[in-house]
Amino acid sequence: MSLPGSIDLIENYVYLYHTKTFILIPQYPESISDSMTANFASTPILSRSAPIFSYSNSGPRSLQVSLSLHRDMMNTINTEKSNVTLDIGDDYVDTLIKQIQAIALPQYNSSERMVNPPLIAVRFGSDIFIKGIVQGSVTVTYKTPIIQDKITGLDKYALVDIAFTVSEVDPYDADTVMQNGSFRGLNTTLESKLFRVPRGNSTTIR
Repeated sequence: MSLPGSIDLIENYVYLYHTKTFILIPQYPESISDSMTANFASTPILSRSAPIFSYSNSGPRSLQVSLSLHRDMMNTINTEKSNVTLDIGDDYVDTLIKQIQAIALPQYNSSERMVNPPLIAVRFGSDIFIKGIVQGSVTVTYKTPIIQDKITGLDKYALVDIAFTVSEVDPYDADTVMQNGSFRGLNTTLESKLFRVPRGNSTTIR
């Protein structure tokens, strides 16, 4: 994490569309698995050594993310930047865990009788961006040492690992993927609304 001086603060984040909340991530995962499958139907042909393959479908693209979150770093980077409300006794690590665990459920708008689907966006630097749904389980692993929260005085695990898988929901063609690869789908309009940080008053994440 470098000194203030640019607006690269937005490089790493998790954004939840249905609750309109975002949390900044102060570090990169050690590894990210970005996979895409293609499916073909095969038809065996008489007197032919190989079947005829008919294209069926591709995808969905799947991104496996595993984060190691240190409570002190998360609190420092998100202070006055993230738009989530912390419950009593919670910090940003607790909040991020709850938000991603809740991504399996929609938010109901009783006044309009509509359901906001649980979509998530994840960005890491200029290499990875994906918009999709959290598919499968969210795994949380708590690790020592134990530290005392400066505000509440509660004892908590200092390091928390969180792992989840995002499946892409927007379709893309070959030309788009050849141009943008794993960085496809970035919504610059969304970021300009979320991260209005004046130059010289932000923190760069590297």
